[in-house]
Amino acid sequence: MNSFVVWYESTLPDMLGGQAPWAVILLFALITQLGDVWFLFLLSGVLYVGGEYVPYVGIERRRGMFIIALVLTYVALIGVLKGVLLLPRPPGATEPPPLRWIPSIFANLFIIITTAKGPGFPSGHALGATMVWGGLALVIGHGSYRVRFGITGVVVTLVSLSRLVLGVHYFVDVLAGIIFGIVVLGILNWLAENGTHPERVLLTAVVIGSLGLFVNLTFESVAAIGGAVGGWIVWQNVAEAIPDHPSTEREAITALFVGMIASGIFGVVYIFNGPYLFTFLSTATAVGTAIGAPVIGKRLS
Repeated sequence: MNSFVVWYESTLPDMLGGQAPWAVILLFALITQLGDVWFLFLLSGVLYVGGEYVPYVGIERRRGMFIIALVLTYVALIGVLKGVLLLPRPPGATEPPPLRWIPSIFANLFIIITTAKGPGFPSGHALGATMVWGGLALVIGHGSYRVRFGITGVVVTLVSLSRLVLGVHYFVDVLAGIIFGIVVLGILNWLAENGTHPERVLLTAVVIGSLGLFVNLTFESVAAIGGAVGGWIVWQNVAEAIPDHPSTEREAITALFVGMIASGIFGVVYIFNGPYLFTFLSTATAVGTAIGAPVIGKRLS
């Protein structure tokens, strides 16, 4: 085990982390958000709620629910993997780069998005980007497969590179995250029959999240099980009442507004780690509200 850790820590001998110019670090700090939990949840929520009213990438709500389920499964899975493997991050991963050009009001946020703590293997951003963006490429009906998976490949590559530039992962971390992501996405897509049975993926997230509580009780594992349970319960009760697409533009806008509020709650809770009970209830409420947004939007409109 010790020899493996030595090999693991030598796979990227600080060739990128901390060496890039400040402007490059700032750029990749923004790019890395494309694989962050808050953005993936927001993206999947907008696609789910907006349906065909989302320009160019509109999909049926059932397949949008599949993408949300992928996000929840990713959050649950990464907690279990890191909790079992417990492999370290590169030295300096918890130290932010110099705060140049950053207004003081955004200083804390910048530190959060450019640093990382806890186990590093595999990369959660690489895993999440591969699963979610790859899932989108599978279910979106616009454009050719080559174009859709080409865009996915670019996004996953940039997100993975951003983790190296920021110095919070080794190369083997992001490589493993991509490989795990491809394998898991393939299994979940088969299980959900190309996204048409998202409830199966939601249940998978509940099972993995429950396992995570026993493997390693952390904020991430509690957030994962909270979101998965809240999402699964609400979907079981409202799935039949949710049309594949909004019936009017007003309904879509109203539902999107509700979904944006839910996504904001989820993002705030995930960024600012709170007590476990609060985290469980908040993520369950946020995800449940996002999934019920089409019904709420229909009634309000």
